[in-house]
Amino acid sequence: MKLGQYVEKNSWFHRLDGRSKIIFLISLTLMSFILDNIMINLLILLIIVFLSFSAKIGKKFLKSLGKFAGLIVFAGFVWILFYRASLFHANKCGVELFRIGPIIVDSTGLYYGVKMPLRIIIMISIPSLFFMTTTIREFIISLSKMGIPYIVSFTFGLAAQLIFSLSNEYEKIKNAQIARGLEVDSGNLFKRIRNHIPILIPFTVRSIELADEINLAISLKNFNPSIRNRKFYGDKKMSFIDYLLISLSFLILLLSIIVRLGVFHELPKIYF
Repeated sequence: MKLGQYVEKNSWFHRLDGRSKIIFLISLTLMSFILDNIMINLLILLIIVFLSFSAKIGKKFLKSLGKFAGLIVFAGFVWILFYRASLFHANKCGVELFRIGPIIVDSTGLYYGVKMPLRIIIMISIPSLFFMTTTIREFIISLSKMGIPYIVSFTFGLAAQLIFSLSNEYEKIKNAQIARGLEVDSGNLFKRIRNHIPILIPFTVRSIELADEINLAISLKNFNPSIRNRKFYGDKKMSFIDYLLISLSFLILLLSIIVRLGVFHELPKIYF
């Protein structure tokens, strides 16, 4: 199962209108950036996981996210060790914890080493949850109904579909080469890069072929994106739950901005 590919289920989240899902998930993303707080990011991540299980795709969702575990752990270590050399380095540092040669690890670096990987997980999981519960067709229709020009909506949808298609093609080519005896994950870093050349060459050729097939299909169907007042067959209607979710999204954004501006007492931060 590829991360972000649509999973057909009959859940309440699948039945939601695409517009309400887009607005709600964008509000969660903005909330994670507006409120600089680890607990808020953890809460957002728990909400996303809960939504995936309520949509009956929880196991597939977590299994797909697990592929990024190495990247997340690596990002955490980089932030912990090299925070002082980053653009986020403040004038006042945290409490020094220990040294590794010239590298100083302090409490602020440890704080960012937890917070930034959490943000990365959120940035990966939110669009993945959306596309695992929304078809490309619904995505294009939703963007069009939100006032985005159809040609732009179609381009976004086509790009998403192309990413999923190329991902499938890459896996097919990789498995075929492994079946022929290619050792992809053996040897040092340079050898592994060299071993991927027999995969990248046919993958590049297949990518060009796929783009040409899409171009031919669009031409044969006489696609005209400039049609005004476009009608969509079998599109969803906004329900009470959709309006409730949109209202909740704007409430989340409003509260986040109010807290950020300091109208309420500052949320407690986690320091180590």
